[in-house]
Amino acid sequence: MRRRLCVGCKRQRVRDIRAAARAAVFVSVLLGSAIGYAGDPMALDAGSRNESPHYELAPFIGYRMGGSFKLNDTGQRVDVDDHGSFGLALDVEADNGTQYELFYGRQSAVMQGGAPFAPMNVDVEYLHLGGTAPLDAELRVKPYVLGGLGVTRFSPDPLQGRENTRFSASLGAGLRVPFSAHFSLRLEARGFVTLVDPNTAFFCRSDQTGLLCRVRFRGSTFIQYDLLAGAALTF
Repeated sequence: MRRRLCVGCKRQRVRDIRAAARAAVFVSVLLGSAIGYAGDPMALDAGSRNESPHYELAPFIGYRMGGSFKLNDTGQRVDVDDHGSFGLALDVEADNGTQYELFYGRQSAVMQGGAPFAPMNVDVEYLHLGGTAPLDAELRVKPYVLGGLGVTRFSPDPLQGRENTRFSASLGAGLRVPFSAHFSLRLEARGFVTLVDPNTAFFCRSDQTGLLCRVRFRGSTFIQYDLLAGAALTF
């Protein structure tokens, strides 16, 4: 048992190191681009005279919090650790500054708590279709609200069970800091609510003894929060 847990811990440490390396590269590129645009005050004015872009691509890094399961048989709670996350948004311009948006977000974390199977690695992914709407387009730093509908996928280690997909919704707010007509910084806070039927079984697998389910969920929602920073390229 200890060997399996240690192997899981080593895998998680490798994931953490890779995630930290990606985040460092992303932040370096983001800051370098921001300083470059900020150092050229004519770039924004020149770009603003061009035709408005119609598409936007924004990679994000962030920190995701929350998320827990309450076990139906024992009443104990199993929590998804707060951990780093990343995401990608593709936006299409609509009317009056609004955008249609396709958003993907992913978190690799560890489930901890009073259960025989914990700790256990799990990936939590969101794929949502929605949009953004500005609150005041005249401000230099532009606040906006966002929302979406889609699915949540829970993916444990293959040996621990199968993936589970559920319907979910998101709501949030953000700030857009433009540096030119084609580049801006996006800061966001997103909340995700996943609908789960009471007594739902999660992370099930079959072996010689039959069907084994790691989690039998008590409740109706799984809630998480994401704090995100992204570099948006419009074209």
